[in-house]
Amino acid sequence: MNMEREFQLFKREKQYVQNVSVNTLEFYQRAFNQFKKHIKVSELEKLKAIDLIELVASMREAGMSPACCDAHIRGINPFLTWCFENQITREHLKIKRVKFEQRVMKTFKDSQVKAIISYKPKDEIEKRMHVIMLLLLDTGIRINEALTLERCGIDFDNLLITVMGKGNKERIVPFSIELRKVLFKFVKTHKFDLIFCNRYGGKLRYDNMRRDLNSILGSLGITDLEGSFHAFRRCFATNYIRNNGNPLKLQRMLGHTTLAMTNKYVRLVSDDLSQEHQRTSILNRLR
Repeated sequence: MNMEREFQLFKREKQYVQNVSVNTLEFYQRAFNQFKKHIKVSELEKLKAIDLIELVASMREAGMSPACCDAHIRGINPFLTWCFENQITREHLKIKRVKFEQRVMKTFKDSQVKAIISYKPKDEIEKRMHVIMLLLLDTGIRINEALTLERCGIDFDNLLITVMGKGNKERIVPFSIELRKVLFKFVKTHKFDLIFCNRYGGKLRYDNMRRDLNSILGSLGITDLEGSFHAFRRCFATNYIRNNGNPLKLQRMLGHTTLAMTNKYVRLVSDDLSQEHQRTSILNRLR
């Protein structure tokens, strides 16, 4: 059977039956591109477990990092499951995940957040990006959720925005009075449905947004950021917990299906842990 044809059938079923998002389909496609590049077998029905071991070895030998390799594996395994369920492969093949070091990624310091908030945009492009940055800091939504936010999704009276998250799951997220002031002014600058759009009302490209973001961060001297836009999400989650926010409510706001996923965003810095230990230490209390 033709491997490319079967993969396209897999994508169509995911799109039209399971209604997965465009981003998820692109994730599957990137993984499949690597699968085709490194797999030694040309026909799916001839695929064996040993071929998948060689696939991982080939990706690693090509210089792919363990984390990147593991991401592609997560995108390939659903396709392999689909092949088994549709009797394309005789056994349910699955690639073993690659273990890699889980680092606590950096987020913004308080001084950097203050600098971002007080930044004075130099032109319309910077003004748009600055509003996006404030939105991400205030709500913790994903960058794609911000770029697909529509005018009808903002409830200025009740301080709520409706975003379309992963898996095309809609959720409602609260925002602050301070952000309302900024958003209310910004939506008056154009008449298009998308809040953040190009001159024709179309969706902005991620690569261009990242370029604009790095330009402002560079002006502020913030150069050691990890994860670009996702750093805003980590900052929101971490500060929410630092200020005694409820983890279950945070889970709902971030749009996570499990609390375990949310916990990845709320690993507090060493100073927080040290201060908490000093407060709760039995030796400090009883000596």
